[in-house]
Amino acid sequence: MILFFYVEFNLSMLSDVASTSHAHRPLEDNQRDNVPEVNFKGKKRPPKKPYILPFPSFCSYCGAKLFRNESINFCCGQGDIRLAQNSIPEIMCHLFLGNDANASNFRKFMLFYNSSFAFTSYGVKKDPELTHRNRGIYTFRVQGQFYHFINDVLPTQEEPRYMQLYFFDNDVELWHRLRSCPDLTQIVVSTLMRIMNVNPYAVFFRSLREVGIHEESRIVIRADPTHDQRTHNAPTASQVAAIWVEDEGSSEPQRHDIVVYAWSGVSHRVRHYYGCYDPLQYPLLFPYGDTGWHRCIYKYNSSHRRREVCPTFPINEVLVQTAEDLIEAKDAVASSSESEEKVSCREYYCYRLQIRPNDSSILLRCGRLLQQYVVDMYIKLESTRLDFIRANQAVIRAELYQGVIDSYNAGQLYGANIGQIYILPSSFIGCGRDFRCRYLSSMSVVQRYGKPNIFLTMTCNPRWPEIERELLPHEEAQNRPDLVARVFRTKLIEVKKEIVEKKLFGNVIGYVYVVEFQKRGLPHAHFLIILDGHSKIRSPDQYDAFLSAEIPNVLENPHLHSAVLKHMMHGPCGRDFPTNPCMKNGNCKNHYPRDYADMTTNGRNSYPIYRRRQNEVCSTIKAVKYLYKYVYKGHDRVSFTVEDGVEQRDYDEITAFQSARWISPPEAVWRIFRFCMNEIHPNVVPLQVHLPNMQPVLFRLYERLHNIADDDNRKRTTLAAFFERNQTDAYARTLLYQQFPEHYGWLGQKDEKIWLPRRKGFAVGRLVYTNTTEGERYYLRLLLANIRGPQSFEDLCTVNNVTLSSFQESAYQRGLLEDDNSVENSLLEASNIQMPFALRRLFATLLIYCTPKSPRLL
Repeated sequence: MILFFYVEFNLSMLSDVASTSHAHRPLEDNQRDNVPEVNFKGKKRPPKKPYILPFPSFCSYCGAKLFRNESINFCCGQGDIRLAQNSIPEIMCHLFLGNDANASNFRKFMLFYNSSFAFTSYGVKKDPELTHRNRGIYTFRVQGQFYHFINDVLPTQEEPRYMQLYFFDNDVELWHRLRSCPDLTQIVVSTLMRIMNVNPYAVFFRSLREVGIHEESRIVIRADPTHDQRTHNAPTASQVAAIWVEDEGSSEPQRHDIVVYAWSGVSHRVRHYYGCYDPLQYPLLFPYGDTGWHRCIYKYNSSHRRREVCPTFPINEVLVQTAEDLIEAKDAVASSSESEEKVSCREYYCYRLQIRPNDSSILLRCGRLLQQYVVDMYIKLESTRLDFIRANQAVIRAELYQGVIDSYNAGQLYGANIGQIYILPSSFIGCGRDFRCRYLSSMSVVQRYGKPNIFLTMTCNPRWPEIERELLPHEEAQNRPDLVARVFRTKLIEVKKEIVEKKLFGNVIGYVYVVEFQKRGLPHAHFLIILDGHSKIRSPDQYDAFLSAEIPNVLENPHLHSAVLKHMMHGPCGRDFPTNPCMKNGNCKNHYPRDYADMTTNGRNSYPIYRRRQNEVCSTIKAVKYLYKYVYKGHDRVSFTVEDGVEQRDYDEITAFQSARWISPPEAVWRIFRFCMNEIHPNVVPLQVHLPNMQPVLFRLYERLHNIADDDNRKRTTLAAFFERNQTDAYARTLLYQQFPEHYGWLGQKDEKIWLPRRKGFAVGRLVYTNTTEGERYYLRLLLANIRGPQSFEDLCTVNNVTLSSFQESAYQRGLLEDDNSVENSLLEASNIQMPFALRRLFATLLIYCTPKSPRLL
């Protein structure tokens, strides 16, 4: 039986937690009142007050605030990352935080002001529905890739914009900026023009007013105008750019710089790994032109280890067609370096987004502009990783073959249409292959321990006091995605502790949870929890010990009463409210109002009838795989196809992922902070199934073949090590292959791959799925699933001291194949994890290649 819970954290039944990981202090008096008396066999006392997190502590290295459950490495790596502060002029600070009408207008239309003064434009697809406050909170939610473009120096027949505005006199510049948006005020625009007098890019471009710009002229913008951001990161006008004319014979600039033509009719892209990427697009956040992240920022104690500015990485040159492609690939790989000496892109923006009381930066106080900024920076981070993946497809493809059946691309059905494939591996968290692998691993836990008992959803409330106490005047929670993500993650961990460690519902033997982000960006989490036999909820009478569908008594518990009325009431709907979104054909599609009932009973299908006296829990659900499929459905994506009549021979998973997914500010911050997106307990170890000498081998393009062939450790797999362990360990020979991870831990290091006796923890093994169409590999898996302690492939083929010629014959001699049993078992196993589409395709494949005797019965 499964219990469905929809939990708002303020209503959760939390027990006393004595201390935090950073601020060791007892609970306050108002927190002690929250401690419930939970008893499975009896009633629990509902909490009288919401659970409040303790106040944050502070990092002793950088002074950043640390919420509960955040490690001391979260902000600065214990002092290893030290970056110069981004200062702003005092008059700019007044616009961000002031109380007068001009400051209010500036904050309200900050995105328009920033766009007016930006040197570059951006290209991205936004969700316009989420930008209207009359439809809910403002949310900057985008689909696809983020592109920054810089225009020609001289305007064409269109109105001048972006960088071109800085070449006009002040009066003309002011006139053009006010024309761009009717909501901008002259006083604020004039103030920002004066502030931009300190911006090195604006100073440089304005200095060219007196210089004759010809059509042959070019401006070279330095991609990384300054390198050492530990001491300073604000360049000067002489550092950021230079102008030169082609016929003057000037030498070509470095290929990493941006060359802007006087009049070419084409916008020029600013690469995401350029240091000037941030200040050119966000001049209001970086009025001094402070450089953003680039690939040459070193950590605090790494100066003596410097060897070269841009290290060399192996490139799969087979995948690039031109010299320009090769340059871009090498740039991408170099930019994605996360060596111990350098500050990675993620570490850089994680440091910048910390709350420090003594920080002069206005980054976290810039309202809606922060939403755009964090989404932009996460896409930069994601693009850096994806470029690295694209440039190293040879290694990724080798890794793919380890679980090719588990992680096949469900969208590409015909092999004839596949030419050059660009694979997005399962190691990229959040992609479709990652979710599919986790889904299969979760179903392995279900096969080991049974169906889940509780389906719990935890949602974020932006009005939590922990969020509101960190807000300054004029700030709204919607514009602080960093706070929303950090507080929700902290409370999520507290909920997990209550359920797993403190056994709120009983002894938990298995669980999964996945964090998702709603349409307007607020995070929520889905839990599927498996209880042990003594804790399982077996009758409707026990539902009432954990869940109530009644409004709490206002006198006994006013807190719960007000919270339920505010957050958990449906409607009003019905005949008197026909325009309510839930109304369909004159009735509520959610079947409200529900009938009254004196007691909870099992309803039809999966949903019970809750007790609703007159003064959602799921029972006996059979299609449990659909619950896990729902949990692992992935984030919001757009389904699309492009058909232009031309035969498509390339399939690019990386581009498809970038083009389809949506990103909102809380999710962007969540990923920049590298918070956990999902978790499975116990751990599931995928076990390789491969034929003799058919295991995948990882190697680089430049390696010698004889070195690869002579490296025994490189070609050792979980299966090969399983055979080796059985040769020397008597206890290991009593186990099946899928039972091995429960008793032995896999050490899969580069220099040593071996099974070692497990000393702590627990894991579940998962044999990579195969079907009968794979021939000998299918029968090998069948033998491994039924024979204990084999010591080699030959051992599996030996029956009664006779070595047989195939795994299929061995399986038949051992009685594992009888008539159509192998085909039936293959389909039966698939039915436990596959969706209808995959089952229909497998059934058709079995009919074609396996010729079962009774297709109708099958």
